[in-house]
Amino acid sequence: MYPRTVIIKDDREVELWPMTADDAPALLEFYRSLPPEDLLYLREDVTKPESMTRWVESIESEQGWHLLAGYEGRIIADGELDHQFYGWSRHVGEMRIVVDPMFRGSGLSMVIAQEVLAQATDEGLHKVMVQMMVDQRPALHLCERLGFRHEAILKEHVQDQHGQLRDLVIMAYFIQDFLGRYDLQEDAAGPRDLLR
Repeated sequence: MYPRTVIIKDDREVELWPMTADDAPALLEFYRSLPPEDLLYLREDVTKPESMTRWVESIESEQGWHLLAGYEGRIIADGELDHQFYGWSRHVGEMRIVVDPMFRGSGLSMVIAQEVLAQATDEGLHKVMVQMMVDQRPALHLCERLGFRHEAILKEHVQDQHGQLRDLVIMAYFIQDFLGRYDLQEDAAGPRDLLR
């Protein structure tokens, strides 16, 4: 299953693999390479080693899963799925995707999103949420194309790193829709078979 290679726009070969603790330094380097304006949209300061430590802990506890994409020896994207094992929302996951600016519009975001939804299916989740600011138009468009539905807009709910208040959009995808879209067959080995 992993690692595996996908072909994106301009016939570029990109390798996909789940993050391990060994990937933390390279992932930190990826986030530090992003333009400052991209960092405004992130929920925490992922340019600090403490963020990588938390992510490694979440992976080891199986509450988090990161799918990394690499090109020519460097990480170019990170797709994240996290969820709780307890409480009234234990059936709900949350997806986040960050892609190197040079690879936006290449189809990579769509590939990663489909893989994250397949992982959510493997983990038995019922629903996957995304949260983003209203001006993240490419991300909104991607989620709409995937079939996410708008659930709420929370006015002035988030504060960016400059202190500016922004509206937050919450969208949701029901895993049954994912299975229906790809017409899951009983003899399929798993949801990822449908993406090939």
